[in-house]
Amino acid sequence: MLKRKQQWLFEESILLADLCLAYGSISGLSEKDKRTLFLAAHFKNLGAIYLDDDCLAQEFRDHAQVINQMHILFEESAKLARDSGLKDVALVLEQYHLRAIPNCHLARIFQVLNAWVSCRQRKGWRSSMSDKEALIILKQRAEMQWSDPKVVFHFIEHLCRYSSRPERQQACSTSGFSIAPVEHHPTPSDIDSFKTLEQRL
Repeated sequence: MLKRKQQWLFEESILLADLCLAYGSISGLSEKDKRTLFLAAHFKNLGAIYLDDDCLAQEFRDHAQVINQMHILFEESAKLARDSGLKDVALVLEQYHLRAIPNCHLARIFQVLNAWVSCRQRKGWRSSMSDKEALIILKQRAEMQWSDPKVVFHFIEHLCRYSSRPERQQACSTSGFSIAPVEHHPTPSDIDSFKTLEQRL
């Protein structure tokens, strides 16, 4: 459905869903929580079916227009999840897009993962951000309390710790992020899955 609507919506949901599973495994989330995040990634753009294609061209004339159209997308996506009986998924979708730290702990995680994927994807008005630019955006979100600082830095730590890309490791160090001792020890297969996914991030 999303693929027919807009290719970028489909690609974003797929990448975000895969990241939710990979990060969820590395950080020790339960299977239920990983499944909730996975479904949230696939539902998050479904509200786009209620928008005209012109509204999805990512070439808005002003910020007010962006806010208005995105509000419809957020609202309808959450409603679709709730109508499908997925209350936990709907709760995540109702909170993650706000410029505030969500009350729901899964929404806090989803908010950060979504922000990273959004930064790393090409948009209608800009190209894909570099690793350093995306890291700075996440850091700023934490400083402004738009995202949970603990989740932001936990995600960045894992991204830096298990990265096999020299340019990403350099971006982590030059952006001022240090790597703390591991609290949860992921399995080798979890790490391999994260490294494989990294090539698309």
